[in-house]
Amino acid sequence: MSRDESEDLPERILIKELSGIKVMIKRSFAYIIPSCASRHLLTASVIASCALLSLHAGAQDMFTEDTVNIPAVTVRAAAALRHTPYTVFRIDSAVLARYEGVDLGTLLQSASLLTVKRYGNSGLASVSIRGLSGSHTAVTWNGLPVNSPGNGYGDFAILPVTAATFVKVTAGGSDLDDIAGSIGGKVELSTLPVFDGATEGSLTLGAGSYGTWSSGAVIRTAGSTLSSKISIWRGKSRNDFRFINANAPEGAEGSRRTNAGSSSGGAIADLGLLLGNALLSAHVWYNDSDRELPGPVTTVQQDFDERQKDRSLKGVVNYSMDHGSLSAEVIAGGSHDINFYYNEAPGLNGENSSGIYMIRTRISYRVNDRFELLLNAGDEHQRAQSLTFQNPVNRNIVSTSIGAKYRVVPRLKLLLQARQMAVTGTRVSPEFTAGATWILPGAGDHVIKTSLSRNIKLPCLNDLYWMPGGNSTLLPETATGGETSWSFSSATAQGLRTTLDLTLHASKVDNLIQWLPGERGIWSAENVRSVNVTGAEARAGTELTVSEWKIKGYVNYGLTRSAIAVSDIPNDRSEGSQLVYSPLHHLNVNIDAGWRILSGGITAVAESRRYTTSDNSEWLPATFLADMYLGTSIKAGMTVIRADLRISNILNTGSESVRNYPMPLRAFNLRLTLTLSDKPVIHETTP
Repeated sequence: MSRDESEDLPERILIKELSGIKVMIKRSFAYIIPSCASRHLLTASVIASCALLSLHAGAQDMFTEDTVNIPAVTVRAAAALRHTPYTVFRIDSAVLARYEGVDLGTLLQSASLLTVKRYGNSGLASVSIRGLSGSHTAVTWNGLPVNSPGNGYGDFAILPVTAATFVKVTAGGSDLDDIAGSIGGKVELSTLPVFDGATEGSLTLGAGSYGTWSSGAVIRTAGSTLSSKISIWRGKSRNDFRFINANAPEGAEGSRRTNAGSSSGGAIADLGLLLGNALLSAHVWYNDSDRELPGPVTTVQQDFDERQKDRSLKGVVNYSMDHGSLSAEVIAGGSHDINFYYNEAPGLNGENSSGIYMIRTRISYRVNDRFELLLNAGDEHQRAQSLTFQNPVNRNIVSTSIGAKYRVVPRLKLLLQARQMAVTGTRVSPEFTAGATWILPGAGDHVIKTSLSRNIKLPCLNDLYWMPGGNSTLLPETATGGETSWSFSSATAQGLRTTLDLTLHASKVDNLIQWLPGERGIWSAENVRSVNVTGAEARAGTELTVSEWKIKGYVNYGLTRSAIAVSDIPNDRSEGSQLVYSPLHHLNVNIDAGWRILSGGITAVAESRRYTTSDNSEWLPATFLADMYLGTSIKAGMTVIRADLRISNILNTGSESVRNYPMPLRAFNLRLTLTLSDKPVIHETTP
């Protein structure tokens, strides 16, 4: 089995050879619960929050052009993201609606600069930002960490688009608001309450190629101060898709995938309550997935009758308020995850469990119209129990960050923020971010931003305690770098909206953790490499309304050079080489159009070759994939019936995201949605 010496090990661990065939077992995704540690810092921060919440605010808003005040709640406009000194962007709501029914990995691959590494269409899917691995990308849901404390990854194959009404992406590790950060970037998923006075319900049924079917229902009701929503979904697929086996003994031939079936389901409940200038919300998410794990395809398909079940329960309570010069937020939540692994060899079966419990607070105080102070503090408890750990593992993370925003002149804003973590068994140095935003003269169409940061990624629990091979003496990975960008946004009275963002970024990652083979063939985790990451990014979008036509277009392009700069591995030939599975070029284009009751669109994704060995001697070829969708909606009174046809891989192109794990050829999916709503206006033609 061809495999790079390091990159895949955090995802699959070689534990045994059976009949001369190497058997790989997936690393558990579930791993954490609380440990007992000092909470004095957190207690002090919560007391400070409660005290400040009672203060009367008298200063004016520092960033008046970034906020829109409506009764009982303040909504930060998109300008707030645009004026952040580092790269932050959100996925357009129309794009989210178009990808409803698929997983978040598919959405991010097709509609952002993120790249996805997938073990087939339903296997483990991790997301990479700016050339680093999926374990360097933090994922949160309503402020609660989603990444497995075990291997550090978030599995986007089992995260449905339905789980979020708002998706925000931060590139790089400059955001220091969380308890612990990441050096690659962050994907934030939120289910925000809506107070529009409407009651509606919807039922969705879907069916598609390869024995795929899905169903879902949403019930939502809202008044002026109370909002509630319940979403449930279920799906199943045989996944016996057609693919091209280029290594077949008699030459390339078409085959069907085996042992690749999957089923998943879940439910999310959201409740929001407006209390004057404050918002109290609660969120609960249950997710259940059952997946067969297909083996690699070399000359033939290798299947070990592997199967994996993942169950998780997450809950979050959020209280936020904005009272003039003072704003504050407190988030408390937890998650419990169970992972079951099955193999044709019963001795390899396993059960793992984990949990995360956290509480954090954020306070912002505007001293005057030029100066604002920031305070973040929190505590995160982790516990993991696994057959591969000698004993249950506990880790506690307490952190605090302080920051300041200062307006030098009306169009120039500065940001300075520092964070310090205290981690069980690990010494951690401080982190910092410094940045500036300059709004150029004129109507504010042009913005120039720059930032510098030093950030830390803690070793995951597998790296520290996996038996055999875990290394409790590992150092945290560190990234030092910065970025400079130019942002343009304009809107005309004729309905034309245009955005363009160009970014240059560079960083150096030290103490990169890699799994390496030892003298006796046992792999172990070591700090052995440094990586230089440089690149350029471009995001462009346009929206045009002509008569009854509404047209939207988005283009994302990333050039990312993530090269190994220094290696402590003996006889290592990888220095100067691109990190494995990190394409140099990534491009996607989305075009949507709507006219009356009709809508449609096309998506194209192109990537350069992905190297599969650390010395770049082997690679997967460049890929170009295109999808298309057509939809129609008919309204009759309070009822809307919508039908959507999605055609994936319309060019019938064979491709692999991970070597020997093929992706499907052309596939079709049809969805029918019935919605009952008393909303006064429903936009049927929004693409």
